[in-house]
Amino acid sequence: MDDEVLLVRLDAADMHVVWELRTSTETVGYLQALDGDTLWISHIGVDPRYRRQGHATRLLLAALAYAPDAPIALAAAPFPSWKEPGLAHESLRAWYARHGFRPDPRPEDPYYMVLQR
Repeated sequence: MDDEVLLVRLDAADMHVVWELRTSTETVGYLQALDGDTLWISHIGVDPRYRRQGHATRLLLAALAYAPDAPIALAAAPFPSWKEPGLAHESLRAWYARHGFRPDPRPEDPYYMVLQR
């Protein structure tokens, strides 16, 4: 795990935008989003061996820089990646809040959060 971790934006189909963090031998993390009137962040995942090193923040900052003037939203609902659980719901919401998101629950999505600029 001593390899440099590089951020790469992938060419994706349709309105999908994908960033990956990679070493020379493996994918460390990724962020998937849909680019429309609102940039919708659909998933951030980091390999458990690379967690707590700022990689999820690095991915999120890449997405925020990609759409500096667009509304950005997400559903802060945890689900496993790499076959291991991510952050618990309250911890996940707190992590997004530290990055400028605020809860904006909807009847159809109680986990909805938007970036407060």
